[in-house]
Amino acid sequence: MVIGMLAGCYQPQRLPPPGSIPYSPDATTQELLSPVMPPATVFPSIVPPEKSFAWPADVPLKEWRYIVLHHTASTSGSVESIHAEHSQRSDSDGNPWRGIGYHFVIGNGDGMPDGAIEPTFRWYDQSSGAHAGVGLYNDYGVGVCLIGNFEEAPPTARQLAAVKQLVSALKGTCSIDAGGVVRHGDIKATACPGKLFPFGEIAATPADVATRGRRPPAW
Repeated sequence: MVIGMLAGCYQPQRLPPPGSIPYSPDATTQELLSPVMPPATVFPSIVPPEKSFAWPADVPLKEWRYIVLHHTASTSGSVESIHAEHSQRSDSDGNPWRGIGYHFVIGNGDGMPDGAIEPTFRWYDQSSGAHAGVGLYNDYGVGVCLIGNFEEAPPTARQLAAVKQLVSALKGTCSIDAGGVVRHGDIKATACPGKLFPFGEIAATPADVATRGRRPPAW
């Protein structure tokens, strides 16, 4: 069952890697973290490729510093199913989550198309995530989650191509270097995104330099 297995990605916190920048959220970040339910229209079942990376022109690009890679630890799932599960969670103060904690989800063909890249409201409004379990990486890390349990099987070929494409675009748009690409397990005591996830290959994906500092063209 997707809901039960998704919870396996969240484990007790451990310290961020050496060299991480100091974390001191400003007032804007705190406001973004306040519980506000997103409009239902930001959860399309399929996002056309030419709109996969779009966000409103009047929303400035946030100062993203990391790309945090996850798996759902389930065999199926979608933006909608993850949103429904995450909407039932609360933070340490008892405040409900805003919904899905990731910025992007990549399908495996069971719940959403294989290799489909879907942004969530957190990318559309350039707001902090709720995926890392560490404030620094929630506030400054783009959460990318692939549907699948990569402890048991690797990503599909289409997922692998899609995550490389997305990482390349994010590196270019947000000026993130290879050191800024991390696994969830690098910052928390968790196996996420799984032993069969080819992290080194993905982290080494070259940046799409043509997109640096601006919206990339349609892929």
